[in-house]
Amino acid sequence: MKSDELVVNILDNSNYNDIASDLTEFVRTYIEKLVSDVSLYVDSSIVVEDIETVDKYKASWELSQDITGVPSAYSAIDGNPDVLVAFAEMYSKLGVDTFDTLAKEALLDFLNLHNGLFIVLLSKLNICELSLDPPRQNKYLDITTEVNGKITIIPIRFSFGVVRFLLYELPGSEH
Repeated sequence: MKSDELVVNILDNSNYNDIASDLTEFVRTYIEKLVSDVSLYVDSSIVVEDIETVDKYKASWELSQDITGVPSAYSAIDGNPDVLVAFAEMYSKLGVDTFDTLAKEALLDFLNLHNGLFIVLLSKLNICELSLDPPRQNKYLDITTEVNGKITIIPIRFSFGVVRFLLYELPGSEH
């Protein structure tokens, strides 16, 4: 099965098609590219659980990267530390077995890879020109939006658990 067909099949088995019309082109493209990159670089046997938009989100770990330009956005990875360790190992194949600096760096590397490929795609499609800030890790993540429904949560289920990818398109930066 070709990569494009795989992405369509994965998204067809989620609520993506039901909510896509409520999402901006930027967010739709991000989700489609994320599913493509996860299936290509980590595991093709994934399920996208119900994608949702919320106005507040709290997590125990902040593994994030800012996408700058118009539109600007904030992206992050969240999940149970054991699940994040398994994801980091599947992606990096570096013997990651604890939620330590190596695991966090592997997660940030994936986020940077995905976001880099995403902004190149947007440029190639003549949608917009963006850049990336360096990925970062802090202890806590607490996002509150000014407008309801701007934080998009994309939960992806693997055989070892669910990793949540977050995208927050900053208010006033819609393209």
